[in-house]
Amino acid sequence: MKKILYIAAILIGLTSCSGGSITLPNATGAAGEILLVIDDSIAKSAAGDSIYRLLDRDVPGLPQSEPHFNISKTKHSGFTNLLKPARNIVIVNVGHRYSHNKIKTYKDKYSKPQAIIEINGPTKEGVRKAIVDYSEEILDFFIKAERDRAITHQTHYRERAVGDKVKEKFGIDIVIPKGINRIKEAENFMWISNSNIDLNQNIVIYSFPYTDKNTFTKEYLSYKRDSVMMLNVPGPAEDSYMSTEYKYEPPILKQTALKSGQFATEMRGLWNVVGDIMGGPFVSVSCLDKENQRVITAECFVYAPGKNKRNTIRSLESVLYTIKFEKDEQH
Repeated sequence: MKKILYIAAILIGLTSCSGGSITLPNATGAAGEILLVIDDSIAKSAAGDSIYRLLDRDVPGLPQSEPHFNISKTKHSGFTNLLKPARNIVIVNVGHRYSHNKIKTYKDKYSKPQAIIEINGPTKEGVRKAIVDYSEEILDFFIKAERDRAITHQTHYRERAVGDKVKEKFGIDIVIPKGINRIKEAENFMWISNSNIDLNQNIVIYSFPYTDKNTFTKEYLSYKRDSVMMLNVPGPAEDSYMSTEYKYEPPILKQTALKSGQFATEMRGLWNVVGDIMGGPFVSVSCLDKENQRVITAECFVYAPGKNKRNTIRSLESVLYTIKFEKDEQH
């Protein structure tokens, strides 16, 4: 079973802190940026290499290599008030003043919205081991922080009229970002896109009956995706249609949770067009509408040839996590 953050707290002393009630400045830096606070002697060790490799790891499901985060680095002596408001910060400390390995997380310590992880330990090897053992938790902490920031922004600048149409059709509330307002509908299906041909952004929502627990397997969700897209998302050439790329980079499936806390399944990978040369990344989130015994899938996909896509798909996928069923809104 995948370790989650509070388990790490028990095992290695990971604790969480939040800033007080004082007024904080706005966090600085662009989406996807992270500041690594680490002294040279540690940065050149295996511990420093481990944290750098983790943050620099490629984002899965993109057609080109792009890191999870763009890393800036400073020594502890350079971590001044000018740098402290950075949106994402990793602080690495090694020294005998620490009796054991400990990872602390902070929200909104120096600015808002801000995410900080502090990794402390008595030895470089101990810190390296903590980073390796809890690499997924560390990465997920910052990915979720980026998602939450994007949700806040998208919610403020949402297409409310389009959201109302989604609610009328599917009985769900979901944030539709500003500018994504071109709608194509079919039975149990809606495709919403923007009009930017250079950076084409799309959200697709569809539903289908829930049968059993195998509904949420990669095989079944991939099958449903391909059948729905083949029918409803044609390509530019005659008889062309959207499909899923399986050879170059097969889709990745993981369990997750919506912003509301409801269980969901995330699938990410690459799409292509059968009969044409178009392609790009997609992310889908599927969840169970227990009351109506159906599955709701919301997907985003991007077409932006020749452009980096990490920040675009990350911002767009954030709204998939805003799904709420009408019954949830009544509570």
